Amino acid sequence: MDGVWAAVVTGSFGLIMLLVEKGRRENTRDHNFVAEKLDSLKEDIADIDADICVVESKIDGHINDHLNNFQKVKKK
Repeated sequence: MDGVWAAVVTGSFGLIMLLVEKGRRENTRDHNFVAEKLDSLKEDIADIDADICVVESKIDGHINDHLNNFQKVKKK
């Protein structure tokens, strides 16, 4: 009977180790997937930041045009 319990305990630990190893592999796979998504997101944010700088400079120029026109009209 002791041999049966030893086999059950050994088999149980073997099954637990199998599940732990499967979880570890899934975690590594998921980690790599998330890392790729974050790299992609970082590139998108950099593109948006560059676009914002262009829009900001255009708006600044537009506001300056209005200010210059206002000052010209005010001097007349």
